[in-house]
Amino acid sequence: MKNKNSSWAWWREFLGFSVDPYCQAREILIERYREKSRHVALFTQHAERMQYPQFRKRLLEIAADEAQQVEWLADKIRMFGGRLPDIPPVSEPSKNSWQYLLEDLTEEQRSAPELLEPAQRLREQFPDIAETLERIYRDGVKHRETIRDMLMKSDPQSLSSWLA
Repeated sequence: MKNKNSSWAWWREFLGFSVDPYCQAREILIERYREKSRHVALFTQHAERMQYPQFRKRLLEIAADEAQQVEWLADKIRMFGGRLPDIPPVSEPSKNSWQYLLEDLTEEQRSAPELLEPAQRLREQFPDIAETLERIYRDGVKHRETIRDMLMKSDPQSLSSWLA
């Protein structure tokens, strides 16, 4: 979901007004910060509810990776003079382990394409930010593979029917 500031930037660009590249970079970082913060909370909450201890451990490792990304994003937002946004708490109804893993995979898949396009836009003026967004994307590929593997191990028939 785009925030109010992102829509203002879009309208400014659409109407032909120049968009401050620092403002644009900050908005991209803030959107990723929100998303990754949500992932950390969601994966941590799901890990606590996992039936299998090995899945709990792997989800906590993914959450720790995402938490590192959140810290990097926070540093960059501050560097661009931004304020960290408030992140609403995540509350999930009780589900089984397979449903949590499916939700985690879906969340990772949904967010993946939203990283590459902004990285390309920022490459010329902010190559270090573009590189980090691409690294976050590559980490997401590994996370999706890990979650997919856990899904297959928890109930291969369910995943096969879901993918069909």
